[in-house]
Amino acid sequence: MKKILLFKLLFTISFSIEYDDGFVRFIYQDIDAQSVYLVGSMNEWNTSSDLMKKQADGTWEIRLKLDSGKYSYKYLVDGNWKNDPYNPNLEDDGYGGSNSFFELKDGKLTTAEKKNFEVKSIYNPKIYFKGRYYSKNIFNKDASERFMLNKPSHDLNFGIEVKFNPNFIGYTILSINNNEQNQEMWKTNFNYERSFLKLNADYFDLIAFDNYGLVRFNEPLPTIGGIGFNEYDYGYDYAGIYVKSSKLVSDMIFNYVPVNVKVELILSDKIGFSDDDITASRFEISKSITKNDIVSIGNSKYQYKINPSFGLVQKHNTNSVDVHFTKIYSQNHWQDPMIFNFIAQYSKYINQDEDSVVTTWMEGDNLFGQFDVKFPRALKLFFNYQKSFFELDKKFSRNRYTFGSNFKLANFEWNFNAQIWENDLSDSLNWSNYFRFVEKTDCNGRWFQEHTELFFNKYTLLGYSQGAFFESSLEYNFKLNNNNFHTRLENTFAHQELFTKAKYIENILLLKYNISSKWIIKSNTRIPYYNDKFLDLKTNFSKNDDVFISTYYELMYFLSESIWLSLGYGINPYVLNTVTDKFYFRGRQEFLNDFSDLNDHLESYYGGIGEKIRQSENALMNTKQILLQAKIKF
Repeated sequence: MKKILLFKLLFTISFSIEYDDGFVRFIYQDIDAQSVYLVGSMNEWNTSSDLMKKQADGTWEIRLKLDSGKYSYKYLVDGNWKNDPYNPNLEDDGYGGSNSFFELKDGKLTTAEKKNFEVKSIYNPKIYFKGRYYSKNIFNKDASERFMLNKPSHDLNFGIEVKFNPNFIGYTILSINNNEQNQEMWKTNFNYERSFLKLNADYFDLIAFDNYGLVRFNEPLPTIGGIGFNEYDYGYDYAGIYVKSSKLVSDMIFNYVPVNVKVELILSDKIGFSDDDITASRFEISKSITKNDIVSIGNSKYQYKINPSFGLVQKHNTNSVDVHFTKIYSQNHWQDPMIFNFIAQYSKYINQDEDSVVTTWMEGDNLFGQFDVKFPRALKLFFNYQKSFFELDKKFSRNRYTFGSNFKLANFEWNFNAQIWENDLSDSLNWSNYFRFVEKTDCNGRWFQEHTELFFNKYTLLGYSQGAFFESSLEYNFKLNNNNFHTRLENTFAHQELFTKAKYIENILLLKYNISSKWIIKSNTRIPYYNDKFLDLKTNFSKNDDVFISTYYELMYFLSESIWLSLGYGINPYVLNTVTDKFYFRGRQEFLNDFSDLNDHLESYYGGIGEKIRQSENALMNTKQILLQAKIKF
């Protein structure tokens, strides 16, 4: 086996390209990246053909078999262009920026003499126009059995991206939505939606954001980002700056102390509320004990500050410490390595009012531990435990155990998750405080927290001292007439106690068939089952009592990968989230919540929720509508 290391740093050996038995291996380092693509002359600059695979140590890798020749390339990291930081060979890309390059000759990687050139990015920036247009037209059946068209919805996000050079990028989104503006489409106008500026300097990376979710700290319990059902990144509804130390700083420290260091800082204000300030910081050190053993220790701080009235200041402070340990086992005959992870975190928070004196009105702690293992081929397992405690007049505590698995082999995949908890509830904890501080914010004490939607299928378990929740998803793909047929069965079980009969069961069956390369037909059926005496909900299929079966049918046509049209019948389970601009499998949940204002009702009172659920379920089952959709991504 022949390996050639192309680049070496003075204080440690690092590399970005290896030649290995006819294959060139590309390596990119970014532990926080969500996706990394190799883009270059080897794939005709296709931005989606070569997705790199993330390794346990945070590096991204891909192996390609290449012929002899010169190759220019960049990395597309979360949609942003990056040069290879370990390759000193750069050339002008013709647009005011630069490409990394290397040469492969006679089975060897060779380096060419570095070319010096001036990047005149100030005068020759690259400007990209991109965005998304989404149209939705709903025909509802009225009392006369005719389908009547509701007001069509047109939602256009128009993005302007300016790349001054590979290290300085600006992006702004302007939007048009006729329903939000309550206008006919021809009367609407562009509104400013969100924007950011990214600067990758020598010693730090800086993001200035305005209503743009971009940031989360890499922790098991979220301090910044990872909030709510959709796990929103931090930045929506806020404007501020985010600064992260660069790898160059970590490398400089490594010369004196053999550890990797990362520092992050956020300073922000809530948009429209000048007195709402959020600041957060994180300090993390990591070290490779051996080649296959990595340990890191982090400390995060978070503060929310508001002046609700003259002379009064309210504060929330969170301080957390976390430890991560990763161990990797590998064998030559294994396709993938075996990876063990252990994570532990302790966080403490305090809520205070300050006027002439400082009054502490709430304190809490969260202790979290997780162990997970990824086996060489098809199986992943995890188990975690969370202990939550807070004091609000009286004490509240919760023990929660979560475990699950993922098994994937060929055309079959099975995901299983279970959660079991026990609450120590105080009689003095009223319903509003319980719902706000336990369920909506998951015991993190942030009464001001937004984007905290609840699972609809957890409503039957609210307020009990014990609960258990099980989820299963089975997927199987096969060929039918040489076309793909995709099946998925999702099951959810909600128990008041572990060994009692389920109070709520939800079954969802998804069938999707590729009629051709452009046509897809789908059906999505939901069958819920209730067994809740307290809510007076009892499903009996033989008597047709509280039976709520709904199916959504859809025919889709793809003009291209980024342009599709569809014709559907029923309530669409997939909806566009206007905060993240992504589709989520929450259409039925949002319909059920919105029809009877379930979330608003639960904010103050639990009584009568059973009848509201029945009304919403009946509406979901009986609403007959035709849905025409179109989406263009550019």
